[in-house]
Amino acid sequence: MKLLILPLVAALAISGTVQARSANPYAVAVQINDRVITNYEIKQRKLLLKAFGSSGDLEKMALEQLIDDRLRLQAAAELGITVDDEALAAGIDEFAARGKITGKQLLQYIQSRGAAPESMRDFVRAGLLWREVVGARFGRKARISEEELDTTLNLATAKKQESVLISEIQLPLREAGNEATLELVKNLSRNIKTEAAFSAAARRYSRAPSRGRGGRLNWVPVAALPPALAGQLLALGPGEVTAPVTLSKTVGIFQLRGLREEKSKEPALPVSVSYTQVPIPTARGRAVDLANTLISDVDTCADLRAKSERFGENAYSDNTVLTSELPAQIALAVANLDRHEASYVVTGPESVSVVMVCDRLRDLPEATRENLRGALFNRRLTGFGDGYLQELRADAEIIYK
Repeated sequence: MKLLILPLVAALAISGTVQARSANPYAVAVQINDRVITNYEIKQRKLLLKAFGSSGDLEKMALEQLIDDRLRLQAAAELGITVDDEALAAGIDEFAARGKITGKQLLQYIQSRGAAPESMRDFVRAGLLWREVVGARFGRKARISEEELDTTLNLATAKKQESVLISEIQLPLREAGNEATLELVKNLSRNIKTEAAFSAAARRYSRAPSRGRGGRLNWVPVAALPPALAGQLLALGPGEVTAPVTLSKTVGIFQLRGLREEKSKEPALPVSVSYTQVPIPTARGRAVDLANTLISDVDTCADLRAKSERFGENAYSDNTVLTSELPAQIALAVANLDRHEASYVVTGPESVSVVMVCDRLRDLPEATRENLRGALFNRRLTGFGDGYLQELRADAEIIYK
């Protein structure tokens, strides 16, 4: 009997210690080298993540982020890099501008959700310091030469003669929780065996504009599709269904209905695509209706920009992007649109964006060429930074209290 009692007493003792520690909000939860994270900071980061709309295990996400932030601060201190109050305020304004609000409004929003403004400042400060650290260590190494830029452009304009005829089922992530959504999509992928079954499932489950057509899309050049999707489709036979494919804010499956080679010897894709995008605000489940109304009211990109004012001043964004650099969801939508045609893409459980193609360009404008250089540079720099952060984690002494 003693053998059973001793582990129980030990477990109760450990439990009591954990409860005592968690009762003190300023107790140390984790030590990373000579820096610490408190229970209070973890709680604040959880509130911040919740305010941002994050889902899942927020405590784990908060802890992992805070550990990374401590390592970023350490790296900045070793290089003597600091961020003054003016730069921090500018960083908060930059972050807030993504949601088309001011830095002051962002801090007010965070506070209304229970998070202290200082937690937002800490979050932004770590990001700004890390940007400077990565730039200082890898900026020269990440530069994109003219030769590398030309190689990227040549790959983008290479002749791609294959086209596919596909059907889609797309669901927004965070609908009924990511796990439930992913499990549904996995089951559909495993169990759908016919075009009729896929069509029925699309009408029932899909949130894409094609749901009314049973998920059917027109012929699409393979080169216009996101690489993750194109790779799966080319490995299928007619009637077969892909495994789940995540496209930014959605997860979906796709059925191959046909494959053909184009007769044209011209490149199947232009170098770049210009499009206008209008985010539709969530309105009690009416986002799709609002999007369809807007689409029916416009004939050109100029119309779309003008009519988007119903959702606020400057509610639209104009984009000119290399075809191969289009965001995954936008790429799939654009591939099925002609010039001045519009559709919507799902951007969340209750939100969509209207997208209209304004032009397809064979010649790359100089400004777009420089934008591409910047995008390639940032991608390479981010890769260097991610690798360096993993090195710092591997070398760090991380003690969970």
